[in-house]
Parts: sequence; structure tokens; C-alpha cells
Amino acid sequence: MTDLTAVADALALDPEAPMDLGVLLGFAEGNETRIQQLFNEAPEIFEGATKGEYAVKIRLYLLRRTR
Repeated sequence: MTDLTAVADALALDPEAPMDLGVLLGFAEGNETRIQQLFNEAPEIFEGATKGEYAVKIRLYLLRRTR
């Protein structure tokens, strides 16, 4: 899902900020289909994660899926 790449790019702009579900849902912009896609595609957010750490986790997840 290329949307996850865009999410990772955006998160990397503020890498030290805390990451939470609200941040992820913000990328869906209230679109119910996109919310469902994010819940189905995005890796789990680990407790205490920063946006930068989660961006790396997304990129690793996408790399593993393409192999």
C-alpha cells in the first residue's frame, strides 16, 4: 500500500514527537475506507513510540511485504 509510504514520509518530518493512534487516524482524514485500510495494513504502534520510530517500523514492514 503506497499510502503507508506517504505516512512514513510525513511521520519522519517530526521524528521525536510521540506516536499514537490519533496521529495515524489523522492520515485517514475521516475517510472510512482509508481508516479501514490503515487498520488492515499498518503495523501495530508499540507503547512509547515516537513518530520517527514508527516511520522506520512502517518502512521495514513494507520491505518485508515486497520480498
